[in-house]
Amino acid sequence: MKKIIPSFMERGLGLTLCLLAAAMMLPYNAEAVRTTTKPGAAEMKEDAKIDFQANDLLKKGIELLDQKQDERALKLITSVPRMFPNSKVRFQAYATLGKYYVEKRNYELAVIQFQQLGESDDPEVQSEGLYQTGICYYYLNNYDKAFMSLRKVTNDFAGSVFANESYYYIGQCHFKQSRWAKAIEALEMVGTSVSDAVIQGPVRAEAGQRLYVKIFDQDLVVLKELQKNLEVKVTTKGGDSEAIKLEPLGKSGEFYIGSVPTHPGDPKPGDGILEIIGGDIATIEYNDENTEAGKMNQKLQKKVEIVSTASIGFTDGAYREYTKGVFADQDCFIRVKDLDKDVTPQQDTLTVRISSEYKQEKKKDETKEGIELADETDTWLKRESVELILKETEPHSGIFVGSLLPRLVQNEADVKMEEGRISVMKGDELVLTYNDEKSMVSADPREITYRVKLLIGQIQDVKIENRVVDSVDLKARKNLIEAKLYLKLGQIFKDVGLNKNASEKAEEGLTRIDEVISTSMKASLDRSLVEEAFSVKWELLLVQDKLAEAIGVCQTLTQLFPDSTLVDRALLRIGQAKVDANLPDEGIRIFSSIINLPKSNLKAEAQYNIGVVLEKMAIARAQKGGQPDLGQAMLTYKKCSEAYPESPFAGESLDKIANYYITNKDYQRAVELMEQVFQDYPDASFLDKMLLKWVIATYRMGNFPVAKAKAEQLLSEYPNSPLAEKARQFLETIQKKM
Repeated sequence: MKKIIPSFMERGLGLTLCLLAAAMMLPYNAEAVRTTTKPGAAEMKEDAKIDFQANDLLKKGIELLDQKQDERALKLITSVPRMFPNSKVRFQAYATLGKYYVEKRNYELAVIQFQQLGESDDPEVQSEGLYQTGICYYYLNNYDKAFMSLRKVTNDFAGSVFANESYYYIGQCHFKQSRWAKAIEALEMVGTSVSDAVIQGPVRAEAGQRLYVKIFDQDLVVLKELQKNLEVKVTTKGGDSEAIKLEPLGKSGEFYIGSVPTHPGDPKPGDGILEIIGGDIATIEYNDENTEAGKMNQKLQKKVEIVSTASIGFTDGAYREYTKGVFADQDCFIRVKDLDKDVTPQQDTLTVRISSEYKQEKKKDETKEGIELADETDTWLKRESVELILKETEPHSGIFVGSLLPRLVQNEADVKMEEGRISVMKGDELVLTYNDEKSMVSADPREITYRVKLLIGQIQDVKIENRVVDSVDLKARKNLIEAKLYLKLGQIFKDVGLNKNASEKAEEGLTRIDEVISTSMKASLDRSLVEEAFSVKWELLLVQDKLAEAIGVCQTLTQLFPDSTLVDRALLRIGQAKVDANLPDEGIRIFSSIINLPKSNLKAEAQYNIGVVLEKMAIARAQKGGQPDLGQAMLTYKKCSEAYPESPFAGESLDKIANYYITNKDYQRAVELMEQVFQDYPDASFLDKMLLKWVIATYRMGNFPVAKAKAEQLLSEYPNSPLAEKARQFLETIQKKM
């Protein structure tokens, strides 16, 4: 199958829109369409009612966030999934909470919210959840987990708008780890993911930006081997014609990509710039020398509509900086950028509408005195509306400017229509409205607005709000913060061996945390605060080595909040403490309880830890004599890699298994395993270790060419690896053998 993929890239390596045309279209298969039983009218009506209520609650929460009333907002938004567990609106609530926590740089809490999006049936929602999760792990410097989430986007949701951004952040993760070759390989893929809707729907590209063209043709593998050049021809309705030279994309040789800058102007064929005008259409032409049907030299074409996404606003007198306010009785300046309106070699014009609006006064209802109505919104009414013609700053600039005088009047009776003026009164706002006929944002025309306040040289009324904070809640938060500080001090003392001091600090923390938990039994505290209090308490008990009491706290939390996201983390911490206390069997039992939880993000880690404990136990038994029997541990690692293939612990488990094969001189199985690892985990942090094992296994098998190639790959892709020097030594030995 041959494909022409004109794509459009903005923001460097950022979000990219790709456009794709297929030479052959698959026939529609009506039998493949599943038939489902439609829900009854009453059921649909009830679902719609629930969604409406959930959406209404979410909107109120978002409004409170905009008003900086974060605490109230979070309570409303977090209540949406609890009150409406079957509504699709709950995913919007999770996404809103996740983005809020990202803004606050609390990435761990954000991850918990974004992971909930995986329960959605909508692929776009799932892909956004994975992408946002990967970004959070990127900022947490947890690159292994970031790779897992981002690779799932590129593999399972290749047509998603988040796929190209995922390639970008995969490249950034490799860059942060100084893996230059891997970073370049990932960044080269930015812009190559294409949505099916884009492929089959109308194709548009943003005017004034680079037009990217991607070709997919399996015959091009031969072209790459022969190192021949590949070009496509691009022509415009306005008369320009340019040849775009394509370069190989990736290692397969089936993809080629190239680009040409677009710029408004008169056509100049062959100058390396695609000159365009408003409403232009570009035609991309590719000569397919050998089609799938056996035909020779077939021309494939794809048309791309060049459109401009308009931007508007009130600016300063130089038409450069946007402003949020304009002065009465002084000229205000308007700027619109829309290359679609640049249609002639002369200075073109366009029309905008400017309105003066005032806020409708609300009638005071004595019966609702003191009640806050969060759902009440301001209503704005038009005082006067005028049309203004803007003129292009110069031919083919696509920037249109003009000015208008807001005339201040004292009474409604003084409002009158005057050319070049608009009547305004104190408290008004000016609204600029423009109809953007074509854009990348919407397939249909859209109306865009820009609102500014009217300034009349007087200080606006100051509104003072005093929000009373509940004293019980404030005291509980204060105690929680102090307990966390004592926990940190206790952990520091314990790390340096001052166990007595550690225990004393932990006791201070426990005094405060017990007060928080006691308060929660008497008063209604926020759930997240209570959960965090339990979390801090078992950490303090672990500082004092009181494992039984810590387990009891964990069990209490499980009974109070069975759906808490902290339960599995508590169990994992306690299981590790059991192992450290030389109680491996109890540790395994606790790790197994995590795996049996109905919902947990730590199952893979728990399964891996069981393998680690079994391996240590086998080695300890072997110290009395004989070789360690690692069979049970290897089966546990194998189960981890198979049950949780998307977890970083799957790769770590495979690394353990590879070591086992090499130790037992089963080199062929080791090589087969590592081939699979490189296919399934292309970004894993342990691949340099796996490459060195590959070198060892193939060297001992006598396959020196492969051993040499893998040693060179390690030095090329991981030059800063601590194993690089060992790889050089192996390479010298291999070259002597060869």
